[in-house]
Amino acid sequence: MPKLRNFRIKIETGDPGTQGPVKFSINSHTLPLENVKGSPAAGQTLEGGFEVNSFAHSLTLVGPEEGRWNIKKMTVDYENEGAPPYLVAFGEVTLDETTEVNIWRDPPLPVYDV
Repeated sequence: MPKLRNFRIKIETGDPGTQGPVKFSINSHTLPLENVKGSPAAGQTLEGGFEVNSFAHSLTLVGPEEGRWNIKKMTVDYENEGAPPYLVAFGEVTLDETTEVNIWRDPPLPVYDV
């Protein structure tokens, strides 16, 4: 398991949107995204991230405290120690106060020419 230095997430919101702050959970610790640009309101795009510097046993995007939040699309850029950065795209999901979505993906396996 690689050590996660940081991640950046870009979220395209559908309808309904939500109000901030947008939170994530790493290893069962819930925190707000940092360096946030944009909005999670309906039809808007939000970008944010976090300097983790820890092993990611779990990494989830947390649903809003009230109501529902429809996410049309999101991408996550990961930077792990000792590996090149990589990006993962996620499809549509709806979150509420009882749900979270797993956004952790292991880095791709190295490719060798044979």
